[in-house]
Amino acid sequence: MSDDVMYASVVPCSRRDAPLRHEPVPRPVPGPDEVLVRVAAASLDRVDTYIRHGTHGMAATEPQILGRDMAGVVSAVGAGVREFRVGDEVIALGRQTHAQYALAPGLHTMPKPPQWSFAEAAALPTAGRTAYDAVVNIARVRPGERVLVVAAGGAVGSFALQFGAHLRAEVYATAGTEDKCATARAHGAHAAVNHYSPDMVEQVLAASGGAKMDVIVDPVGGALYESLLRLLARNGRIVTCGVTAGARASLHLGRLMTQGWHIHGIGRPDRHEVAAHLRGCLDLMLAAGAKPIVDRVFPLSEAPDAHRYLEESSFFGRVVLTPEPARPPR
Repeated sequence: MSDDVMYASVVPCSRRDAPLRHEPVPRPVPGPDEVLVRVAAASLDRVDTYIRHGTHGMAATEPQILGRDMAGVVSAVGAGVREFRVGDEVIALGRQTHAQYALAPGLHTMPKPPQWSFAEAAALPTAGRTAYDAVVNIARVRPGERVLVVAAGGAVGSFALQFGAHLRAEVYATAGTEDKCATARAHGAHAAVNHYSPDMVEQVLAASGGAKMDVIVDPVGGALYESLLRLLARNGRIVTCGVTAGARASLHLGRLMTQGWHIHGIGRPDRHEVAAHLRGCLDLMLAAGAKPIVDRVFPLSEAPDAHRYLEESSFFGRVVLTPEPARPPR
């Protein structure tokens, strides 16, 4: 294979049965403010499955390489990049990262902590910076506050759980299985309950001694939202940072008015805000002595299996892909 070609995981178009293809594609060339990274690991996100299936308002209308988060070694830099050199180990929020090489803005690239594996580092960017913005910037969690992290086994939830614990909040969690609840408790949750239980609200209140939550971090949405509001204290804050269970929910405006709730969306930060969130997230993880939680690692050529595993929702933390030496497509 020539130096200007690489292997990537490509979705041909969005449809329910669209097969991912492991195939050769042109190697990208960095623009003036970009870095080219030889990818050592790239995390898999729910968004990748949405694009593949054409759901949640996302679709691939032509062959597309998926992925945004990666860690690896700088292979080339654009003329305007001064912070990084060829050979540097980095974390980056880029594009089309499910490949042997991928591009990222220099602004969204950071040095990889030497104590982290490439897989751990690749788990950080999108989910970590989203959780950081929700917990630190928007909810402004303070020590001693009661914080409920919904779907703590998910990508955003696993970071929000760690951040809340480090900020000395009293963290509660929900997850979809008892095994995930146990893992949440092992990572700092005061208590964890199954959010599929019909008495989920009562179980949370029993665990908290009847006290409601000062902050709720919700990456799920959908029908669960109404139950979450039953757990929100007067003047409490709820931050929506995902709609994996659906984008529609019912809200009683009279309760909103009388309870003084603060309802927030995660928003769409500009590129400089994203850079600040990335660096804040990394700094907070290092201050906590924590690492991103990686559930399982798949070879890039086995991306279809990784997608199926993600869609089964049995993971806790991040699912990661690792490119291997070039091989013929299967």
